[in-house]
Amino acid sequence: MGKLQMTILAFIAISCCIHIRRQLQDRDYIKHLFLGSDAGKSRILYLDYVRLIAALFVILVHCLDFSTAGLTTGTKEWVAVQSLSSILLVCNTLFIMNSGALILREQRDSLAVFYYKRFLQVALPFFCYYCIYILLSCQYFNSGFLSGIFKALKDMAAGPIGWAPHLWVIYVILSLYILAPFFSILLKHLNDSMLHGLAFLILLFRCLAVYLPVMGLPLNFELMISPWEGVFLLGYYFAQPISMKYRKAWWGLGLAACLFTVLCTALRPDYKAILLAEGAPAMILLAASVFLMLRSLESRLPKPGIVMNFLIRHSYSILLVHWAVLYFVRERLHIGGLGFKMAGSTLLSFLLVLVLSAAAAFLFDQTVVLCVQTLFKRLVHPLRSR
Repeated sequence: MGKLQMTILAFIAISCCIHIRRQLQDRDYIKHLFLGSDAGKSRILYLDYVRLIAALFVILVHCLDFSTAGLTTGTKEWVAVQSLSSILLVCNTLFIMNSGALILREQRDSLAVFYYKRFLQVALPFFCYYCIYILLSCQYFNSGFLSGIFKALKDMAAGPIGWAPHLWVIYVILSLYILAPFFSILLKHLNDSMLHGLAFLILLFRCLAVYLPVMGLPLNFELMISPWEGVFLLGYYFAQPISMKYRKAWWGLGLAACLFTVLCTALRPDYKAILLAEGAPAMILLAASVFLMLRSLESRLPKPGIVMNFLIRHSYSILLVHWAVLYFVRERLHIGGLGFKMAGSTLLSFLLVLVLSAAAAFLFDQTVVLCVQTLFKRLVHPLRSR
């Protein structure tokens, strides 16, 4: 039996011991493990929907890209698919905006507690799932275990490797968490008119930065914040009651952004640079309209059932693992060769990737991630109790 198999068995054995111990301490532990705990009642429903929609859009757009890779550029089908793909890529803006709404809205923890929670709940799972792509790449451990670990950590620090391009958004979110406590304090001192002004300036300067170069005016108009920091701050703005007063205007701008996306895709060869730039205005407007639509419908939104609640609770892990699952579905199951048309192939791939990603996320979270988080808690606990 190889080292990898022995490591997997060790994680399974240790995690089983942890689960058994917790079940003995709490008779409802296994039930809460699958169905969620009562603590979920305090969750913000529309933000759960935003997170779920963003996760579903990520999977759908990647399945769509693989299913339609052979379309001829410039045809009507190609324009339709690329327009849809561009609209679905609002998922990245939604993830970052949702993070801003959650983190900046009610940040009351001390710096130490805040960073501890983010490291435990976000950074450690990210590291664990990243290891999957390190192993899949098959390029790190050919010259020895220790040298492979050093090279893998070096590449991880530099950004997502070629086997995990979708993880760039997690790098962005993790970097935003570093400044989040300070942003939260600053934002709470802004009155409503100042918040409106901040949102307007962020959107205005993103328009100048993205659209002026297209018109032959590459002027350097930038705020003292990065594009994704602006989106992060807008998440706070759209989570505030004052933004709801102008929801119809934002909905109109979101509809205009959809039409602009289609026209830009059909008429401009550089449409990706316009539509998919960091903090692209079209994506901000689309995300804002989705955000405020769900907020306005929150009282009418159905409460998540068992399946939906499961997907929401594991949406972060599903995001992390779905690329590996998509590779398996694409390379091993050969859906494209089963005679399905483009729409059928995309839909079938989406359903398979979603189901398998949810199952893989749950199993990986309750074994590898659980063991790593438990070890981290044991190591940090003596320091926190001082």
